[in-house]
Formats: sequence, C-alpha cells, structure tokens
Amino acid sequence: MKHTLILLLFFVWGYTALASDTTIVFRKINYSDLFELAKKNNKGVMLYFHFDGCGACVTMEKTAFKDKSVFEYYNTHFVNFEINTLKGIGIEINKKYNIQMHPTFIFFDNTGNESHRIVGVISPKEFYRQANNALHSSKTLTNYKKQYNTGNREPDFLFDYAYMLRDANELDSLIINEYINTQTTSDLDKNKNIKFIYEFIIHKTKVCFPYKSRAYLFMSNNKERFAKFFDLEQVNTRLMIVVQSAVYNANERKDTTAFSNAIKSLIDYDLGKEYNFKEMDNRITMWTTSKTLVLSAKIYFYKNTGDTNNYNESLKHYISKIWNDAAELNHFAWNVFKQANSEEIETAIRCSIRSIELNNNYANNDTYAWLLYKSGNKQKALKQANKTIEIAKKNNEDFSVTQKLIDISNN
Repeated sequence: MKHTLILLLFFVWGYTALASDTTIVFRKINYSDLFELAKKNNKGVMLYFHFDGCGACVTMEKTAFKDKSVFEYYNTHFVNFEINTLKGIGIEINKKYNIQMHPTFIFFDNTGNESHRIVGVISPKEFYRQANNALHSSKTLTNYKKQYNTGNREPDFLFDYAYMLRDANELDSLIINEYINTQTTSDLDKNKNIKFIYEFIIHKTKVCFPYKSRAYLFMSNNKERFAKFFDLEQVNTRLMIVVQSAVYNANERKDTTAFSNAIKSLIDYDLGKEYNFKEMDNRITMWTTSKTLVLSAKIYFYKNTGDTNNYNESLKHYISKIWNDAAELNHFAWNVFKQANSEEIETAIRCSIRSIELNNNYANNDTYAWLLYKSGNKQKALKQANKTIEIAKKNNEDFSVTQKLIDISNN
C-alpha cells in the first residue's frame, strides 16, 4: 500500500510538472484561497475569464498559453486561476467582476489589489509584455488611471494611456480626442499619429473624429499617407462612415444646411458598391448594404422633413437606378415592410416582383409574401408563402421566417 501511494504521488507530481512545461498552469483551488496562496508564495495573481465555446478563448489557449516564454513567465510569477463565467462557481465569482468580453485577463498584486487588465486575443509576445507590465507598478493600468485622475495630460502619457484602455476594452472618445488635441497640425503627419487616427477615427462602431474635425480633414486630405500603412479601401471606408454619420445626424436634426454639406462629401463615396469595415485584426464589424448612398440618404431626409416633391422625385430616380439589381430591389422592398411604409407598399411590391424576375431565390420570394400580407391580400400572401417554402426545401434553406407568415394567416 505504501509503495502504491508513493507511485501514485509520483504520477501526480509528474503530470503537474509536465503540464507546467507545456502551457500556463491554472490552480485547482478554491477562489477564496487564491490570494492567500499568492501572498504566501510572493506571487501576483492572474484571473482568466472565459466560457465554453468562446472561439477567442480557444485561440489564446492554443497559441499564447502554449508559448514557452509565456507559460514559463506566468507560471513563475503568478498564481493563475481560470473562471468560466457561465458555469458553476464561476457565475457567482463573475458577479463581482461583471466581465462582458471574453477572454479577459485581470492581474493583481499579492495583496489582492487589481493592477492591470487586458481583453481579447493577444499575440504571445504582447501577452508576455503585458504580464511584465503588471509586475511593474509604473506600467500598470491602475497606475495610469491614478496619474490621469490627478491631472497628467502630457501627450506621450495620453498616447500610451489610450492604448492601455483599448487593451482593457475601456477606451472612449474622450481620451482619444484629448490626445489628438495635444498635437499640432504638423504633428498629425508623424507615423504614430497616422496609425492612431486610422485606428481610432471609428472605435467600437462609434465615430470618434467627426466630420470636418481636424483629424478627419487630415485623413481625408492625405489618403496616400495612410495608404502607406493601410489598405486604401479601408481608409476610404472609414472616411465614408464618418460622412454617413454626419448625414444621419443632420437628418435626425432636420438640419438642411448640415445635410447639404455632408451630402456633397458623400458623393465621393457613392460608387455603386458596398463597403465592409474591417477592424485592425481584419474582423468585419460594420458594412453598408446600399449601393446608392446619396439617393438613399436623400429619400430618408426628404421624407423626414416632409418635402414631398423632392421625396417623390428621389424615390423615382432611385427605383430607376436599381431596376436591374435584384439584391438592391429586395433590400428596398424589405425595408418598406420593416418600416411600415404603407404608402410605399405598391412600389415595394412592384420592386419585389422585379427582383424575383431577376433572381428567383428564397429571400426575394419571402419578401414578396410578406408584402402581400401587409397589403391586406392574405389569400395571395399565403399562396406565395407556400411557394417560397418549396423553394427553400429544394435548396435546403431555413424557412422559419416564412412559416411564421403561414402560422399568422391560419390563426
């Protein structure tokens, strides 16, 4: 029995040692004992927040966690602890931290005070650097927050602070603009500012450098400078979104002058194509579906301001322009249905029929069925819905949306 126990302990010890040689080791202890253990071993604490099925978390586990320099550093300097925010005790623990994005990594000193925080997929080299920062009080996010709150507004500090907040998913337009406002117009041409403007002109789908702002104008007037570092298509996409945002804001305020000025700039991007906005890591997070930016904006503005004559003229021009584009016709028709524009229902039905003539697919037929239902022709809508489902079945497509129409019609 004694020999068996010794052998068992040997295998347990051997497994632990092997694990520590291949990845970051997460302690299998109670959360309540975590900081006491860290203090006893004079180590920091790293909390890893994740959940089952988190693709970004799996990426980190397969890359950064298994990098030799990374796991050796983390295992040496931290007591590492993982928290599944959607399972078991992890649900309760997360009530304290309220983590919204995964993965999130929070660092603490051995007394339990948070020192640093980072979010998302991070390269092994950067993950190592961030851990090193967490152990040096002058480089931690907590220290930078203290400096900012006590009035530090030095340009280099604000620049670094913006990126720290970005890495912690806490950056907003205030800090972004505070930094840019410390830079002269000639300073904007520095490489680091070219990259800063490109990355943060739009952040978290929000425009941070608005239309006609100094940073926007610099980017708009110096596209070739930005194209040395970034794809010109993405430079134009960012500028287009800023202009489109100005158009939208003018529409909401019913500001004719602001709308007219923004529309003049939007013309440069109205090239009959769709735009896809790519983040710095190439993820597509925003896109435009309209291929007629100016006409679509005018239709919306004239309707919002009650300008019937210009509205009718613009709508007529728009329909004429998209008459041979099945996708755009269907997009318009579906928007009429969603926005409850009953006065446009006949025009939308005409566009829907035309879209089917050009491309007889499930989506176009589904739109037509719903428009018929909305027009009050329930019998014809039901017949069209059944026809649409047959198309979906033939192509192994999901037809649940159309089924709802049939269920409603039969009740």
